[in-house]
Amino acid sequence: MKALQNVLMGDLAFFQALIYSLIGLIILLILRLATKKLFCKKCEDVFKDYKRRKYFNNLYLVIYIISLLFIWYKSSSDILAFLGIFSAGLAIAMKDVIINSISGFYILSTKPFQVGQRIEVAGQIGDVIDIGFFEFKLLEVGHRMGGEQSTGRIVHLPNAILFSSPLANYDKGFQFIWNEQQVSLSLDSNWELAKVFFYEILQRHILDDQEEAKEQIASAGSKYLIYYNNLDPIIYTEVKDGKIVFFLRYLCKPRQRRTLEHLIWEDILKEVRGRTDIHLV
Repeated sequence: MKALQNVLMGDLAFFQALIYSLIGLIILLILRLATKKLFCKKCEDVFKDYKRRKYFNNLYLVIYIISLLFIWYKSSSDILAFLGIFSAGLAIAMKDVIINSISGFYILSTKPFQVGQRIEVAGQIGDVIDIGFFEFKLLEVGHRMGGEQSTGRIVHLPNAILFSSPLANYDKGFQFIWNEQQVSLSLDSNWELAKVFFYEILQRHILDDQEEAKEQIASAGSKYLIYYNNLDPIIYTEVKDGKIVFFLRYLCKPRQRRTLEHLIWEDILKEVRGRTDIHLV
């Protein structure tokens, strides 16, 4: 009789803990909703609003986890045995979730990238728009669009992907990339004069960026081994497929690459318009 009573008391304690856990979850969801309505009512700065929401969401989650520990501790007569069995089962059933959560802690602590930065990982390029405990989200660029323009799609990536794929950060340390633009001329063109014109165009468009790049290299040099002998634009010449090909190589900011190519092309077209000694092909 006493054994049966103990079993019934154990079952009652279990169901009480389960009910308290569900009530706590409902309260957590209500608090999240209330916080969102309270702080986002007159929000003008999207970035600050995002950081504020993430802070409160993480705070509520920590409080809920601590509450669960107290709830289930009181419902278990042998907490060590309970945690041992529970942890073993959880590790097997939720291996990927655990790895992703550990990776999430790695991202939040070491900050290999942050919200707003452009990264490339596992063949995906995009601007980071959210970082969570289990996944991060990118606003995709490239793929269906040229010049690394936004596609409008949101890509969800598990945090654990950082442990198996290389990560490229466009905005950390040195915030410029080298870009190459090809211009082809016919073999009978005055390529020497064209090269002078094209170099003047490059200098006109990237002068300000060149100075900023030098400052960034000086600043990043204390932390990263970033070293360039020359940041000036350069034009490489090559003859292939019966034409003269110029490779216009210059520094630019990742998000301005397509705009800069557009402006350079327009200036090139204006420069050669009406000329009989320079022929684009």
